[in-house]
Amino acid sequence: MSNRIAPLTVEQAPALSALKKALGMVPNLFATIAHSPAAYGGYFAFTDALGKGTLTGREIELINLYTSELNGCGYCVSAHGTLAKRFELSEAELTAARHGRGRDEREDAMLALVQRVTRTGGGNTGAELERAKKAGLSDAAVIEVLAHVASKLFTNAVAQVAQTTIDFPQQPNLPRP
Repeated sequence: MSNRIAPLTVEQAPALSALKKALGMVPNLFATIAHSPAAYGGYFAFTDALGKGTLTGREIELINLYTSELNGCGYCVSAHGTLAKRFELSEAELTAARHGRGRDEREDAMLALVQRVTRTGGGNTGAELERAKKAGLSDAAVIEVLAHVASKLFTNAVAQVAQTTIDFPQQPNLPRP
């Protein structure tokens, strides 16, 4: 499968050089987003700000994995399957997260909220919101969950519309019920 929107090179988009220096590579997804300097800069400003929020790195990666799984984005599932290992998620925990299960009630409630918001855009979230709050998520944490879902919607859409070639170890497809 060829890309519908080809990734740019560092020569074509010099803004990618900082990413290459930081990661040692330029992920194809970001090289694709770089077609729009506004989108590229805005995405990183948004996610950098969210990284300073109340959610842990582990929680952010759980959100990223599950949102990407729900949206059927193989690129982002593979990328976050690799990135989540920075937070010591085991293979079993990666698979559980992709099924919407965490290691405790807080993570389970957070992922239930992710599912409802991803599937409905936020409609009828009363039960999930109540569960998340009972599990200890503050109002700030709930808003951050929503922001991370929105961030993944963007990257999932770019990867799927552009048919971005996966440049991370590919995660296996999950069996469907």
